[in-house]
Amino acid sequence: MTTSPFSREFESSDDQAQSWASRESEHLSEPGELIAAIPALMGFSPEDSVVALCLMDTTPKTLGPIMRHDYFPNIGSELAPAMHSALEQFVRVCATEGTVAVILVMIGDHPLGELFDIAAEFNDMLTGNGVELVDVFAVPLIARGRDWMSILAPDRHGRLPDPGSSSVAAAQVLGGRVIRASRSELVRSVRGQSSNHATIGSLIDRGRAQIASARCEAHCSNDPFAQVRREVEEVLAFVERMRRGVFPDARECAHLALVLSDVRVRDTVMGLAATEYADSAEALWMILTHELPVPECSYPATLLGFFAYARGDGPLAGIALAYALEADPEYSLAGLLDNSLQAGMRPDGIRRLAGVGLDLARDFDVSAMPEAR
Repeated sequence: MTTSPFSREFESSDDQAQSWASRESEHLSEPGELIAAIPALMGFSPEDSVVALCLMDTTPKTLGPIMRHDYFPNIGSELAPAMHSALEQFVRVCATEGTVAVILVMIGDHPLGELFDIAAEFNDMLTGNGVELVDVFAVPLIARGRDWMSILAPDRHGRLPDPGSSSVAAAQVLGGRVIRASRSELVRSVRGQSSNHATIGSLIDRGRAQIASARCEAHCSNDPFAQVRREVEEVLAFVERMRRGVFPDARECAHLALVLSDVRVRDTVMGLAATEYADSAEALWMILTHELPVPECSYPATLLGFFAYARGDGPLAGIALAYALEADPEYSLAGLLDNSLQAGMRPDGIRRLAGVGLDLARDFDVSAMPEAR
């Protein structure tokens, strides 16, 4: 399966920060406060970007999904094809979500005439779909003291407050979420290179025959799910260790790679996304994504993408799924999740897969699987 036709320049976010933003609407109705909240809403501070904030009403109190795309300058007097495609993708997501209105924020030092062109094109697209473009703001950088202005009403302007002091940022930090300084920092958090790749790769190769033999023996026994059950319970034990701050060593990482190569195990542990173990499981997937070599890193990277997607962190999900598909372009679950993400499917639709995982745990008689929260 190939990757999504949409490039890695597109991301969307639809997490719990929006709920907090809704409660703080009297503050976010101020353009400066709204723009300053974008890093907390996205999980990183975007640069040279176009950000669309979907509104389910005509005020920020009903903030919906947030979308971001890299900014592409005009080619001559025309919008760049990539910029036009980005705006079209924004509109498709708006239509899927039932968006009533949109606020567009363009970030970076770009010619004013070019910003007008983008705003006009986007307005025409939205109007054709019955969506109102409430306002378009321009800001060179989302940082304290930087000037912002409205493209539609240039007499509306001001200076940004400290993004790190916004109520939305406070909610994210209190919820244990990290706000990265840039998208590249978020990418490095997923794709950081490990010095253990060669060692772990060798351990994986040495362990293949043993785990294949155990699986074959279980398949031929009176309890064909015995090995799946054991392997799921091993993963659960490692997740429990993560809760206590104990990380897997190289040999254990190699063993987990072999365990997660069984799609029955992978699909079952997806159920953890609906339990109180979700954060610890996601931390384990992050470590394994770092530590495992190609192509085995595609297993935890896909799980990392799913867990991030399920809680509404579209940017992290997109980066993890892109890495999974780079490691193994034929890894079907990663492709399906990536296509869903790029098409704007809401997290609550994806979270149903966690319920399937919990059902599988019951089918395999995994007694250690925690209950849904």
